[in-house]
Amino acid sequence: MYMNYEEQVLNLLNKNNMVTTKETTKLNIPKIVLTRLVKKNKIERLKRGVYISPDSIGDEYYALLYGASDAVYSYFTALYFYDLCERVPLKYDVTVKRNYSGTLIKNKNVKLHYVDENKFELGQTKIKSPQGKEIKCYDVERCLCDLISNKDNLYFEYVKYAFVKYYREEKHDTFKLYKYAKKLGIEEQVKEFMEALL
Repeated sequence: MYMNYEEQVLNLLNKNNMVTTKETTKLNIPKIVLTRLVKKNKIERLKRGVYISPDSIGDEYYALLYGASDAVYSYFTALYFYDLCERVPLKYDVTVKRNYSGTLIKNKNVKLHYVDENKFELGQTKIKSPQGKEIKCYDVERCLCDLISNKDNLYFEYVKYAFVKYYREEKHDTFKLYKYAKKLGIEEQVKEFMEALL
């Protein structure tokens, strides 16, 4: 059965709860089709290149970093995904390369953390967001290292909570934690923190 362009877009939307211009371009669907569907209130523009159904909640985590190859969820936002954070973070923690100049700089809901290019890839992984889309974030060990190296004592209780809960889990990987600490140049800080905590 033949589907017109609008039906193809709505079909994608129903399947994934979201549709992107990247997906529609692959299917040779003209961009004007998305504009028409927005005017008809059949889809809603979440951000540039990302559309959702007007009556659904979009995947905010996927949408925020959509198309940003040089950004990754980190710190408390990433720990929230791993259930190692006591509460939902008020801002999105995102790590970027030191020379980053993208649109996230202007987003008031984002707390950017800058890192040297040679440390950016360390601990990067892909996980499912709470809404089920694949997103980039740092693994637990990288987040814990970043939190220890951050001199902001305002969040000590949250860091302590994350570490204690991490160590109670069977899958904690102390070897990886110390390996990352060495590569990030904070081995002594991690040892001191762990001795004080445990």
